[in-house]
Amino acid sequence: MSDQRRAAELAKAGFDLWQAGRLEEAVPLYRQALDYADPNFYDLDGYHTEFAAVLATLGRDVDAREQYALALAAAQRSGRDGQTIGALIVRYFLAEHLLKMNSPVEVLATVEPVAFIGSKLDCALGTVQARALWQLGRRSESRTAAFAAIAAASSEEMADETRKALAFIIAAPTG
Repeated sequence: MSDQRRAAELAKAGFDLWQAGRLEEAVPLYRQALDYADPNFYDLDGYHTEFAAVLATLGRDVDAREQYALALAAAQRSGRDGQTIGALIVRYFLAEHLLKMNSPVEVLATVEPVAFIGSKLDCALGTVQARALWQLGRRSESRTAAFAAIAAASSEEMADETRKALAFIIAAPTG
């Protein structure tokens, strides 16, 4: 039975422990929070995302991946077509985690359904896409995605940071 007030209290306590570096103690609180959470709660994806970050920091990559996937599913349920800012943020975190797990095919499956049409996250998602394509040896596509990510940056400062992050792709010989 859901008790959203109790879920919020537990998630907050888990968050406080996470921020204090007491990750192992945060894990059971997040589990309990998710047990109490209303499956239609507007910020359910936030609980899953926070929990995933704790698990990833602890090196529990498979469990973290599951939580990121649950976060994305929750964000998509609360949005029209999975293109809400919340869903895009979760897609980015899931894709970054999948890169860490050396799963570039899954990264592409996570980011490619997104319409890159002027979202503030186009640069971040494009950066992850470029890195995944690079891991797959798809060098030309990787370069194209890298330049698109730079072009999507919302400021010159962000464009410079993106250029630096993707320099290994941009500087690679073509052909």
